[in-house]
Amino acid sequence: MISTSFVSSSSISNDTRRSIARLQSQLIDAQKELATGRHADLGVTLGGTTGVSVSMRQDLEQIQSIKDSNNLVLGRMDASQSALQTIATSTQSFLSSLVSGGSASVPSATLIQSAQSGLQTLQDQLNTSLDGQYLFAGINSDVKPMDDFFGSPPSAGAQAVTAAFVAKFGVSPTDPSVANISPSDMQDFLNNEFSNLFTPSSWASTWSSASDKSVSSRISRTEIANTSVTANDSNFRTLTEAFTMISGLGFANLSSGTQDVIIAKARDLVGNATGGLTQVQSYLGVTQQRVTSANDQISAQVDFLTKSIDNLEQIDPATVTTQLSDISTALQAAYSITNKLNNLTIMDYLS
Repeated sequence: MISTSFVSSSSISNDTRRSIARLQSQLIDAQKELATGRHADLGVTLGGTTGVSVSMRQDLEQIQSIKDSNNLVLGRMDASQSALQTIATSTQSFLSSLVSGGSASVPSATLIQSAQSGLQTLQDQLNTSLDGQYLFAGINSDVKPMDDFFGSPPSAGAQAVTAAFVAKFGVSPTDPSVANISPSDMQDFLNNEFSNLFTPSSWASTWSSASDKSVSSRISRTEIANTSVTANDSNFRTLTEAFTMISGLGFANLSSGTQDVIIAKARDLVGNATGGLTQVQSYLGVTQQRVTSANDQISAQVDFLTKSIDNLEQIDPATVTTQLSDISTALQAAYSITNKLNNLTIMDYLS
């Protein structure tokens, strides 16, 4: 017995349209994979190993962020080293002037000029900034550490020096009568009232706006390092004390014996600070090496993670190109069938 069945052109047309939509989606995915070099849908392609890929990408992002931060830290430390070297050079020049300062052939004006230049250089270098951050301000990186001793109006430090001098001797440092100050009285002043101006507490309240706490940076997942030097370091206090002795205590009008007392004291202070500066530079250099080594290790980790992620996520361009060609061919065929179905009429069956 022969049975008949009905064929619906509308049903066939709907099936073809669904096929076109599926092929278009596959075409978009293939084009995306060819453009990016990676699977279009990692979850579908990798299945249970998707979590491994996501975890490795998070690790890569984290260590890359640390490396980027380290590069900024290295830039700041390079600038700090440059400033420290400038201070060291200026200090050595001042020390040379002090060593020959007891000679009659060296006028007091030369020593004063050397001290003023040294103090100005120290202030300028301690106020060095990079990308809007003051390098020697510690964690107060948005605040300029030092005021200008020679500024107008006078800085708090300059006012404190003058006030201590007047309290001790009854005259201003600029008064010609300072010539009557005896060497022993000046020695007592330098060892007591003047020295007290440069204790840590006086320095913080009068001279410096820097923080005692230096900047700490995470240089690896397991390492945190102090990556800055603060203007409150004892060597900078000592240098300021020595420079100010010559430039702020009426040195030019003092008797030769009293001048010799100041020169001897300043020479001792600068000699100690010179060695201290070398230690500060050495400490910073060791930290720089630690950061560089950490970056080298991170680079190796980045390479390993990148290759591991690529092995999971990368596609075979040749295979995808073939798939893209096959999908395009199938899509063209589907378009052709749909067009023919859309043009069918009942008259085609009746004719």
